[in-house]
Parts: sequence; C-alpha cells; structure tokens
Amino acid sequence: MTSCSLAHNLAVKLRKKIPSEKRHACIINGERLSYRSAGSGPPLVLLHGFGVSGYIWQRALPYLIQRRQVFVIDLPGHGRSKLTHPWCLREVAPLLASWLRQMALPPIALVGHSMGGAIALHLAAQTPELVERLVLVDAAGVPFQASLAVLAARSVRSMLQPGGGYPWPLVFDILRRPRLRLLYQTAQQLTSSDFRAEMAAITIPTLILWGERDPLLPLEMGKALSMALPHATFLTLPNCGHRPPLSQPELFSRLVLEFLL
Repeated sequence: MTSCSLAHNLAVKLRKKIPSEKRHACIINGERLSYRSAGSGPPLVLLHGFGVSGYIWQRALPYLIQRRQVFVIDLPGHGRSKLTHPWCLREVAPLLASWLRQMALPPIALVGHSMGGAIALHLAAQTPELVERLVLVDAAGVPFQASLAVLAARSVRSMLQPGGGYPWPLVFDILRRPRLRLLYQTAQQLTSSDFRAEMAAITIPTLILWGERDPLLPLEMGKALSMALPHATFLTLPNCGHRPPLSQPELFSRLVLEFLL
C-alpha cells in the first residue's frame, strides 16, 4: 500500500470520530461549497484561515458540539470546495451570505480564524441580520505591514510551535491537489487587506481571542484589531501561538462557549 493510501485511510478513520457528523455540498452562485455539520443547538459557523480547510477545527469540534449545532465550512478553493473563478477575498462573504439564506438558519454565531476572521468581519458588517455573535481568532482584518517573504517565514515558525501540528485529515486536504495560484492570489490580497471601514458598522457582541506567542500575526495586530472594535472583548491565551483551536482546543472551546451563553 502506498504512503498516499495509508494517509487516506487514516484520514477516513479520523473523520469518523465526531458523533453525528455529516458532510454536505451545495451550489452557491455557481460554486460548489462543501461543509460538515455536527451537534445540536443554536447554529455556530466556523471559518478557517489561509491555505488549510475546515479540519483546522477538528480538535475543538468535540467540545463545541456539546452545546451547538456546528457548521464547518471549506472556503472556496479549499478542502473539498471548488473555485472556478480567480480568488477574491471580498467575494467570499457575499457567497456565504447566500448560503446562509439558502439554509434558512436563525441568526448564527460566527467564528473566524486568521483569514477567516477577515471574512467573518466582512460578513457580519454586510449582513448583520444573519449574525448575532462574532468571534475573531488571531484574525486578519487590519493591514499586515509585512512582505510576503516575511509572512512566509513567520508562517513556518508558527507551524513549528508546540501543538501546531496539523491533524491528518487536514494534511490530506492540503495535499489533495496543488493550488499554488490560489495561494499566491490569496496571500497577495491578505497582505493588503484592510477591513477597518467594515468594522465601524459592527455593533453585535464580539470576542477577540489571540495567542500571546503568535509569530504570524503578532499580538500587536490583535491590539490594533481590538482598537478598531472598541466594544469587543479582547482575551489573550498564554503560551499559545497562531492556532488556538489546534494547540489549546479545550481552553479555546470553553472561552467561545462561555461567550456565546
């Protein structure tokens, strides 16, 4: 059996560990959007960051589904979601708004990590009737003020931090097919993204969570995001890097669920 087959079999086994988990796919604005759902209760939607897939949340999912019906999105061009057009950061939130309207869910709690945080900000600002609470985790949204080369070096450092290793299903999603053009387009847009104008329209309860040892998006960026959202609650996680759902899933989930009570 090849190494790819072994990785695939292991990924399949790990995917079966979440009770009640179901995989779905739908066509939204001509694009195939893939997502998973698990648990029961008020809806909670999770948006992942740059270059990964919804499996970035996998270690936190067993805790979150105890109180919420959780929807784990693969953003366009990531995981199992398709993308037929060039990537555009500001087109993702309108697509997700169409998906939410098609789903006919009550107002959701929305959690966005890294790039997913910028998308969550955009979605909450543009369609406040769809989102009742917002959680931003080491989120993009304010200017990076760093080159692509610097960000690439920071990303490598962040992946080498304790607890930063990816679950096998996430590794399998990343290696499923080459997406160099997508990653380059996304990185270019992220480095110049500035959602502070959208933030001015956000009035819903918001929680900002930040790893104190995040080398990719340093704590100063979290503080800048907090200043742009003065009504938000800003909490830092000691001894934590860029990916709290992976490195500290129990603490991360507890803070999110306490905020959503």
